[in-house]
Amino acid sequence: MNMPPTVADTMLDVLRDWGIDRIFSCPGSTEAAVLDALTGRTDPRLVLTTHESVAVSMADGLARATGNPTVAYLHANVGLTNGLSHLYAAQLAHSPVVVLNGVKHRSVQSHDGFTTARRMAELVQQYVKSAWQSQTAQLVPEEVNRAIRASVTEPVGPVWLALAQDLLEQRWTGTAPDVSAFRFECRGAPAPDAVRAAADLIRAAERPLLVAGNEVARSDAVDGVVRLSERCGIPVLHEELRSFERPGFPTDHPHFRGRYHPQHPLVRAADVIVFLGVRLFNEFEPPTSPQIPPAARVVHAHPDPRRLGELHGVDVALTGDQELVVSALLTALPDTPTRQVPPRPGDEPRPTGGPRTGRRLRTTDVIEVLTDVLRDHVLVADATTAGDELQRRAVQRGPEDFFTTGSGSLGWGMGAALGVQLGLPHRRVAAIVGDGVFQFGIPALWSAARDRIPVTYVVLNNEGYAAVGRALRRLDGRAVRVDDYPGVDIAGPRIAEVSTAMGVPGSRVETLTELRERLVASRDVEHPVLVEVMTDPAEFRGHDL
Repeated sequence: MNMPPTVADTMLDVLRDWGIDRIFSCPGSTEAAVLDALTGRTDPRLVLTTHESVAVSMADGLARATGNPTVAYLHANVGLTNGLSHLYAAQLAHSPVVVLNGVKHRSVQSHDGFTTARRMAELVQQYVKSAWQSQTAQLVPEEVNRAIRASVTEPVGPVWLALAQDLLEQRWTGTAPDVSAFRFECRGAPAPDAVRAAADLIRAAERPLLVAGNEVARSDAVDGVVRLSERCGIPVLHEELRSFERPGFPTDHPHFRGRYHPQHPLVRAADVIVFLGVRLFNEFEPPTSPQIPPAARVVHAHPDPRRLGELHGVDVALTGDQELVVSALLTALPDTPTRQVPPRPGDEPRPTGGPRTGRRLRTTDVIEVLTDVLRDHVLVADATTAGDELQRRAVQRGPEDFFTTGSGSLGWGMGAALGVQLGLPHRRVAAIVGDGVFQFGIPALWSAARDRIPVTYVVLNNEGYAAVGRALRRLDGRAVRVDDYPGVDIAGPRIAEVSTAMGVPGSRVETLTELRERLVASRDVEHPVLVEVMTDPAEFRGHDL
């Protein structure tokens, strides 16, 4: 006879009704009830990973690509701990990742048993909007529904919900929530007085400047910023390198002028700077000079009010969804441009990398080939020392063209690229990662091979943590004097062979001609591939500091 559904069955129905068709997980025995409920189901279906960090980064990549909530199901306290670094990346990107955390039977938890922790919420709460553990079986579907609702409520971001093993195994006797009553629009609009004040500043400015940030891309406001720039005759920059995650303005538009930097000529000359969806700022080291010109008036718009006035005071603050902010500014400003956009300044100086040692390739030359051959690809960048040049040179016509993270969480790009590819099946995705990133993210190759997700991985292998070497160079201490850099050398793995062994065909290239040939060949395959590019391990020694 037919058995009543379990709580796990009903929970999966809630996910399905929200349009969540995949669960990314590296499960353990604690998740048995969920795995049993998934048997025979295709909506949602399990996307199996072999490490929780990959589950989180795949969910993050899919959420960024689609704008929809996604689910990573993590195993106990150990799985949660493994996933935290990439959960931080999702938090910075305002990515609606719902972390469902399978935890042990409540009696085992109370006895401090196997894979339990007494303060699970404390592990995760600084990275999520809300953190809660379900207390009763009959409330699980409601609380899963509430967690998803919270993830997509502005300011959007990840949430965490712990689900005890014994709750999910119980039979369901209630009525599942009707999720249609919770799928309403909840974008915030800016205050009319603030919009008028911002419009007045823009209208009166002689040298205004727009800075289009990640939240412009996430909220699908790029077209509006283009119209705003054209209507008012204002040049546009991307946000600064350390916080850049997605392009908020097309790089091939005639009004685009590079990215924000305090020494950029347009920044130094600006009398009004309008920061749209920008974080001010993601500090890497203590600044030695003002990050915003002291004489410039500042308009700052962001959906998260905590970001407004976080480090720098503003003249006008606009809280709300960036599409609604830009639309309001367009309504408040004249229809005809009142000024000419200044001509493009000279290109930003490119690092030379110094002389080559032996036959190894310069990173700048490699990036030039990559951005040429892969110009129609979606790029997912997680290459610490090459990210600057890659983001500068890559063609970014829209918000789906380029994804990266400012989290510093190595390995993110390996799994995130798979999630982005699943979310954008009509595009080809290439992940440009460093060799250090590769070593953190190797388990992603198993998932790529298992599901034949056709991502092209390009690993820039300088056999070292070049960012550490550069930091030692900046310090200019003993390491520089004796030309010995501890903590830099990670040579040894033959990355292409490791990839092949994991099921993703890999090849090593040492010339630009070979690189171009391998990239061109990768366009015609329907499975993942990897290209290992040998770059100069001593390049950081000659880098402009």
